[in-house]
Amino acid sequence: MRFKKISILVMAVAFLFPNLAKADDVFLDNNAISEFSDANSSIVISEYNTGKIISKRGENEKVSVNKLPNYLALYLLTDDLKNKKTSLDDKITINKGDDVLSKYQITKELTVKDAIFLLENENSSSLLEAIFTKYNVDVEKANSILGAMSLNNTKLENLENSDSNTSSAKDITFLNSVILKNYPELTEITKNPEYTLSSDEKVTNSVTFKESEKFRVLGLDYSGKNSVTYAYSGNTKLLVTVLNQSDDKDKFFEKLQKTYEYLFSNYQYKLALKAGTYTINNENISFDQDIYDLFYEKHSIKDVTYLLMNSKILLFQKYETISANEGTVYADIKNNDSTGVLDKFKFNFIEDKDFSKKSNSEKALMVIDRTKYFATGILAIYSLVFMSLYIMRRVVRKD
Repeated sequence: MRFKKISILVMAVAFLFPNLAKADDVFLDNNAISEFSDANSSIVISEYNTGKIISKRGENEKVSVNKLPNYLALYLLTDDLKNKKTSLDDKITINKGDDVLSKYQITKELTVKDAIFLLENENSSSLLEAIFTKYNVDVEKANSILGAMSLNNTKLENLENSDSNTSSAKDITFLNSVILKNYPELTEITKNPEYTLSSDEKVTNSVTFKESEKFRVLGLDYSGKNSVTYAYSGNTKLLVTVLNQSDDKDKFFEKLQKTYEYLFSNYQYKLALKAGTYTINNENISFDQDIYDLFYEKHSIKDVTYLLMNSKILLFQKYETISANEGTVYADIKNNDSTGVLDKFKFNFIEDKDFSKKSNSEKALMVIDRTKYFATGILAIYSLVFMSLYIMRRVVRKD
């Protein structure tokens, strides 16, 4: 009976204080995806620097992704490039030919750089076989690699370009973000409208954009129904993943162009707090790295909340928008005070020197505001502990 009361209390708190829920479950910038009216398509629009998701639709829907093995091959190559185990000029041995490689006069080997461009623009089973042989990867190991990245909606049925391979827009966005972070110079290859292979054959980029004064396209992949494109304006870098779309190429890229025009007009990755020494939450701290964040054009950079926790300063924007997505921005801090543990604990949660003078309602609102990001976790832990004790009590009584 007491357990039921606790459960009711937990549910009541969730309903009374909806801000305890993650903001990215509430907010969608519908204008960002308004060009893509096809309800069957899956979309994720994210910012590269922070990983924050600006807009999404059907992001966890499992759809056919023919080119999934290409993304895995790119991950393997860029991971080696990051760790300096290979270079762009290193050769990959080709064991057998196919129509794609024959078209470009590739018979025995090709460079890693050539492989990267071809993986983004062509479907070559022989190229995939050569790369997976190089890394000793079979289907089981491939799925294990994807599973280690928590890509739970992604499944490779085989290591060829096949409609039986499935994934989701969120998983493909994350996988391409990892590829780009592994080797950011990848875009120097994928942004070229035309690429010359080491065999002197030319390949046309499948990603095509009109010149824009607002942004520049850094390429990546277009494969008919599915695409991942990457563009920048200043320090702002945006990744748009669209899966299972039905438009022809010209119409699709026209919509994509308008989407990027809107995004770069309304969102900007910029300086939020310059490195230095500050008194925040009544505590004197220093940090060496500037803090940048993604801001919506209509939001003020002044409307931010700072939380000091675990020797870090965390920045939250005071909006149910991009501020509470996965990419909370922070910097490591040095505490310049010799304040006691109790005072530090108080200052980390209460940012007003006159807290004691506030009314009860003001105090309550301030405490809720400072704890909303982890209160749900505390409640969940409490419920689990209580449930465990309750079950154990029943077992002991039975014994």
